[in-house]
Amino acid sequence: MSRTTRSFGIFVVVLLFIAALPSSPISLHEEQAVLHSGTADRVVFDAPPTTMSADEVMMFEAVIYDAVNNPVTGDITWSASNGTISEEGLFFPWSSGLIEITAEHNGILASHNVSVVPGVPTSIDITSVNFGVLEQNTLTADLLDGRGNSFSGNANMVWDINGEYIGHGMPTWTPEETGEVSIRVRYNQLEDRAVAVVSAGQPHAFVFDEPLQVRAGTITQIIPVLVDINGYEMPRSLAGPIAWFAENGSFNAAGEYLATNTGKWLITATAGNITGSATLHVIPGDAVASTLKIVGEPEAYLAGESYELVFERRDANGYIGFVSPSIESLATTSGGLSVDDDQRVYWNPSSTGETIITGVDGTVSTSLTVDVEHGRAIDIRFQLTPRLPSAGDQVVIELYAEDVKGNRWVVNGSITAVVGDVDALTNSSSFTMLQAAQAQSWKFEGNWFDNTTGSMFVNEVNFDVRPGRLAFITLQGEGAQVPADGELDLAPQFFDAYNNPLEDIALNWSLNGEDITLEMRLNDGRWVATSVGGHEIRVNADGVFATVRLTVVTGNSHALITSFDEGLTVQAGKPFDLFVQTVDVHGNVAPSTEVSTALNGNIGELAPSQTGLGYWEFTGKTIGEYELVLNEGDATHVIALTIEAGDPIRIQAALNRDALSEGDTALLNAFGTDAYGNTLTIPKDNTSVTCTTGETTFVTNGTWEVDIENGGTDRSCTIRWNGLLAQTFFDVEEVLLGGAVGSTNTAMTMAAILLCLLLAVLVVLTRRASEVDGDDWVDEVFDEDEDEDDEGDEFVASGPVDDTPLHERHGLTLEAMKELAQEAARVGVMQATPSTTQGETGWYVDVSEELQYWEVTPNGEWIRHE
Repeated sequence: MSRTTRSFGIFVVVLLFIAALPSSPISLHEEQAVLHSGTADRVVFDAPPTTMSADEVMMFEAVIYDAVNNPVTGDITWSASNGTISEEGLFFPWSSGLIEITAEHNGILASHNVSVVPGVPTSIDITSVNFGVLEQNTLTADLLDGRGNSFSGNANMVWDINGEYIGHGMPTWTPEETGEVSIRVRYNQLEDRAVAVVSAGQPHAFVFDEPLQVRAGTITQIIPVLVDINGYEMPRSLAGPIAWFAENGSFNAAGEYLATNTGKWLITATAGNITGSATLHVIPGDAVASTLKIVGEPEAYLAGESYELVFERRDANGYIGFVSPSIESLATTSGGLSVDDDQRVYWNPSSTGETIITGVDGTVSTSLTVDVEHGRAIDIRFQLTPRLPSAGDQVVIELYAEDVKGNRWVVNGSITAVVGDVDALTNSSSFTMLQAAQAQSWKFEGNWFDNTTGSMFVNEVNFDVRPGRLAFITLQGEGAQVPADGELDLAPQFFDAYNNPLEDIALNWSLNGEDITLEMRLNDGRWVATSVGGHEIRVNADGVFATVRLTVVTGNSHALITSFDEGLTVQAGKPFDLFVQTVDVHGNVAPSTEVSTALNGNIGELAPSQTGLGYWEFTGKTIGEYELVLNEGDATHVIALTIEAGDPIRIQAALNRDALSEGDTALLNAFGTDAYGNTLTIPKDNTSVTCTTGETTFVTNGTWEVDIENGGTDRSCTIRWNGLLAQTFFDVEEVLLGGAVGSTNTAMTMAAILLCLLLAVLVVLTRRASEVDGDDWVDEVFDEDEDEDDEGDEFVASGPVDDTPLHERHGLTLEAMKELAQEAARVGVMQATPSTTQGETGWYVDVSEELQYWEVTPNGEWIRHE
C-alpha cells in the first residue's frame, strides 16, 4: 500500500472516531434510558444521496432495526456494483452511471441506487475522423473526466481543419476533395488533434477515359473507373464482377475488346445496379493512303466558324475509316487550329481568301485548299477616307459590316448627317462625300439591315475636321505707338486657306532684319521696346510671312533734364521759356509735355509755352531764392530758382518824420515797385530829387537827406527816376530866430529858463548882501551859483532813461524775430508784428531781422519811417 493510501485510511478512522463521540455532554444528574435490543429485522439507509459526481467521495450510513423499530447494534458490510466502498461506508465512484450500494447485516440486505455523473473534464477526444466527400459531416468530440468517464462536448468547443476555422459546438463540414485533413478541437484549456480521412461515397457508376480509340483487327484491354455519385474514384473491386456489351466487336471475360470493323461503337460495362457506357472509335492501322477532309464538306467556309478536320485513312489490311489527326500534324496558311475535350481538331478560318491546310498522317502527306468568305456580320462601322480629315479635303464616308474575325466589307446602308452643314455633303448609293472647308465637328448616323441574319445594325460616328495647313499669319500693333519702356503683345494668329484658326505655331522673329527669335519665344511673343523710332517686325513659319511696322516713343519719365539745370534766374512779371526733356529707363530723350510743379502760385506760375513741345513758360511773381521742383510721372527734377524784381511801375517816397520845423533835417526814403509789388532800390544815377524846403544830399540808394530851411504848408519833394515820378507833400513849422535854436517852443522854453535863472540870482544876491559885507558876499554868491549849476547839471544827467529793446516794446522775443524773418524769406514778404495787421500801417520784420515802421497810404503806397 502506498503512503498516500495509508494517510487516507488514517484520516477516515479519525473521522469515524469523531462521529462516534456523543453530540452533547452527559450530565451525572441525567438518567439514561435503558435500551433493550431485540433481534435484527431490517437494515435502512440513513438519508442516502441520489446523485453524485465521479470526482466526489460519499459517506453512506445505515441503521439496523428490530421488528418493533428499535435500533439494534451490529456490524454492516458494504458493497458497490461499481467503484470502491470502505468498511465504514465511504464510497469512491469509478464509472458514471447508476450504481447500486448494498448494506448487509447477518444476511439482511438493503440497497440504494445512486446516479454518478461524469466529473470535471480533464481531457478531450475527437470521435469523428471519417468523412464522406461532398457530404455534410458533423464534427464530434467527447470530454473525459479524471476517471475516464466521457460525455459529449458542448457549444464551447472550437473547431478548425487545416488551420481554417469551422465553427463552435458540433458544426457540420462538407469536404470538397478526398484525402487526409488535420482536425483540432479546443475546449477551454483542453485541446485534441486528429488526422481524419475524407473518402468517396458509395459506388455509383463506371466511367471511361474517353476518347477510346483502338485499331481494327487488334485486341485491347478496356479498363473502366468506378466512381461515387459525386464522381470520386474508388477501388474497382467494390463493384464485383463486370459484364461487358459491344455494339460491334466482342469482349472476353477479362474485358479485352476485339475490333473487327472501323467506326464508332457503343460499349457498356455492368456490375449489379452499377453501369457505364462509352463510345469506342475503331480506326484503321498505319496509313498507306490518307486524304485530309473537312467533316460535312459545307458549300461555303465562313470566317469565324469552326470546321472539324479528319484523315480518311486506309491501312495495309484494307481497313478504311476517318481518323482525328493530332494538332501537331496539321498546318494552315490562315486561321487557327484547336482541340476539344474529345481530342477532335478544328480549323477556325479568320481572313478571307484562299487558304491551304496541310497534314501528315504517319508517313503520308496530304493537303486541302478552300476559299474563305467573310463571316456573319456582328456590327457595322463607319470608314473615313482620309481618317483624319483637314479643311480642304474631300472626305469619303462609307458604311461597312464587320464579322467576328474583323473582316470588313462595304454595305449599302443609310447614312444621315446629324451634326454639321448638310450643304457640304454629296450622297451616293454606297457612300457620302464631304467637301470639308470649315473646321467643325460632324456626327453621322448609319443603319443597315442584314437579310442573311434578319438583324438591323445601327451605329454612329463623331469626328472633327481639323484646320488645314498654315496659310496666313496676322500680328497686332500695325502703326502702333509703343513706349520705349513698355511692351507690345503682337498676339500672332494663324489661319489656313479657309480662314480657320490654327493653334499656336513656333515662329521665327526678326527686328529690322536682325534675328530676335530667342528673345521673343522666351517672352511669349511680347516685344519689349528699347529705342525710339520706326521699327519693322517680321515673322515667318512654314514659308508664310507677316510684317508689322510701328513707332517707338519715349517711355515713362524716369528723369528730367532742363536747359537751366545749373539754375534759373528770372525777373518778376517777365515770362521765361524753360525747355524740359523727359528721359526714360533706356536713356531715350523727348520733349516733356506733362510737367507740373508744386510751387506756390504767389511765387510763380508754370504753364505750357507756345514756342513748341517741351517749352514751358515760367512767370515769377515774388522776389527771392527758391527751389523749382518739376514733376512728370514718377520723375522729379529740382533746379535753383532766383526771382528778381521786375520793371518798376511806380515810385513811393516819404519823409521819415511827420512834424517838421525850420532848421530840422529829415531823411527822404524812396523806392520803386514792380507789377507784383516787389520793391526796387532807387540808385543815385539817373535820379533827380528836388524839395521846396531846401537842399537834398544823397545818402544811399533810395535815401536822401533834406535840409528843412523854408517853413510853410504844402511843402513837397519830387523824385524822378526811370521815367517815373513821385511827389510827397508835408508841412514845415516856422520858428523864432529862423530856427537857429530849434523850434519856436524850444526858443520860448530857453527864454523862460534864462529869466528864471536871472530872478534867482537877484534874490540870492539880495540876501547875501544883507548878511555879508564887502566883496566876500559877492564871491560867496558866485560860488553858490557855481555849485547850483553843478547840481543842476547832475540832475539833468540823472533823469530816467528807457533802455527796453525795441522788439520787446512790441511784444516780440529774439526767437519770434527770427521766425518772422524766416517766414519773410520763405514767402518773400515782410511779416507784421502781433500788434500790426498784415498789409496795414504798423511795425514789420524783414529778412534781416530788422524791426521797421511802415505807413500804408490809402493809395496803397508804403512809406517807411525811421
